[in-house]
Amino acid sequence: MLGTDSVPSAKGDIKTLCSPEDRQRIHVGWVAGPSDAREEYDHGGSPPPIDLPDVQLQNHLWETYVNAQISLWIDCDSDDEELAAMSEIELWKELNYIAYMGLRSAVIRLKHADSPRLAQVLNQWLWTKNVNLGLWILIPTRFDDFIRLSSDTRDCWTVWANFRKLCSNFYSQKLIAGLQFTVDIDDEFVDKKLLSRWKAEPLATFCVDVDVFVRCRETDQISLPPAHANLLLDLWMPEKGRIMVRGSSEHDTSPSLQRQCAQALRAIVRDVNDRPSGITFSGFLVDSNISYIDVLQVPLQPLADNLDSCVYNTFEQDPVKYKRYREAIESAVHDFGELSSHPEHLVLWRNRCVIIESDMRNIPVIASGKGYPQPDIVVSELLGSFGDNELSPECLDGITPFLKPSTISIPQTYTSYVAPIMSLHIHQQIKMCGASYWNRGISGHGRNGTTLQADGSYRQCYPQGEYIANMDQIYVAYLRQYCALAEPKPLFTFNHPNFTKESNARSGWVSFEIDRPADLMGFAGYFHMNLYKDIALSIVPSTYSEGMISWFPAVVPLRELYRVQNGDTITLNIERKVDDTGVWYEWFIHHTVILLIIYF
Repeated sequence: MLGTDSVPSAKGDIKTLCSPEDRQRIHVGWVAGPSDAREEYDHGGSPPPIDLPDVQLQNHLWETYVNAQISLWIDCDSDDEELAAMSEIELWKELNYIAYMGLRSAVIRLKHADSPRLAQVLNQWLWTKNVNLGLWILIPTRFDDFIRLSSDTRDCWTVWANFRKLCSNFYSQKLIAGLQFTVDIDDEFVDKKLLSRWKAEPLATFCVDVDVFVRCRETDQISLPPAHANLLLDLWMPEKGRIMVRGSSEHDTSPSLQRQCAQALRAIVRDVNDRPSGITFSGFLVDSNISYIDVLQVPLQPLADNLDSCVYNTFEQDPVKYKRYREAIESAVHDFGELSSHPEHLVLWRNRCVIIESDMRNIPVIASGKGYPQPDIVVSELLGSFGDNELSPECLDGITPFLKPSTISIPQTYTSYVAPIMSLHIHQQIKMCGASYWNRGISGHGRNGTTLQADGSYRQCYPQGEYIANMDQIYVAYLRQYCALAEPKPLFTFNHPNFTKESNARSGWVSFEIDRPADLMGFAGYFHMNLYKDIALSIVPSTYSEGMISWFPAVVPLRELYRVQNGDTITLNIERKVDDTGVWYEWFIHHTVILLIIYF
């Protein structure tokens, strides 16, 4: 990857660090530093012309190896109105030219703590231009490097978050955050709690100043200081990370030093690149050809739909779940009928055991009519990622009238948990998803069947209306690009058998103390279930059953990103509604702000 300015290029402005021995998947780019900026805007005169002919390289080389850098003199938010106005015009021109050349990315340095005019230009560009161009917004790792008021006490993350909000939180594949590593870095890039917010941002670019590197006297080798190296390691994502080195602010940088810088950076991230991306011992996420990371899924509905054999096969690869179930059952099951609502399972289980082909809620009538004995043990696996969201309580309550007082249910009890989270990526994914025209007849949410339309098509009808809002649904996702803003807390608990006929409707609220500025996008949902006595399965992070792959966390979204501050209290109010036609959730939040009033 090469770096270039779109200002007139002096000899040596375009450099590559990709020598034959360095042509690996970890590419390090070189971008012009302050000392390389040969052109400056002459106040009162004409702006520097764009002097970068597209014929210097073939098109595929521009697209693959070059990223643009907006001219360093451009400052749309300058106090100098003439410079600011000229910058807006020239920035638009440069973006047009970059798109014409077919480049895929452009670096823009955020100079001011508040950049409304720059954001206005970029927001219009992003919304109105149909081009495959990503904008890399570089944020320094030292707040004092911004042009700002001396009384401003914000941090770098807040500056970035405010800027992307001014850009309408545009799609994270087009508006991308980058960190400019400076010699000194602020505490927010060392404190793990504050640093974790950047993991929830579309962070893909790291630009390191040459002046940041230090040289070891004994070996004469250069390296990053430990704080900077740890920062890069913590935030690096192999599949999308990009590294650049920026020239010195005081002198030109030799090709030899550039190569040493690149080698030092590669050494830091190489181990991360070679590390498998999966989290399970079974290799499920690593070996699968399907990527599950940060991919939204609609929760399964085994009560409404007959799941196919591929789904069951995936679940049966779980190395932990079945082991725990075996431990819970402990001994052979004597003389009781096994149940399946799937006709296909009759082929597999014929002549091996007694199978009742029915919805399990009809078992009391069927079993009593055929004289089957009451069971000693009921084993079920009906939980969703949010515990009760796949209607386990309703299913198990359906067979309760047929049970005897000593019947053991496996599981015996389960509890849902929630935790506030921040994730721009997941928020944007939810905004973009929704049933296509050809899928609108597929049943969803287990309520109200499909209806025949006048044109012969079918459409799923929802209680909320013809269309259901994407943000009013619960999803499932293996979360990685996110930040947990508090520890999970318990919500709803269900016990089985439910001999007391307790209603499955629930209403609850959970409060969380926020300890950092953040953009709340919703809540992650988990569950903890006790199979029998102390044998448990859990996807709650603190009690997670290591190696289990059957469940990913649930995502309970808010309709919009919600800015919270250190010291705020967020209360989630959520209800599990039940009527004769189905089960659904309703939720909203309360936000309590602590105000400090000083009297003089």
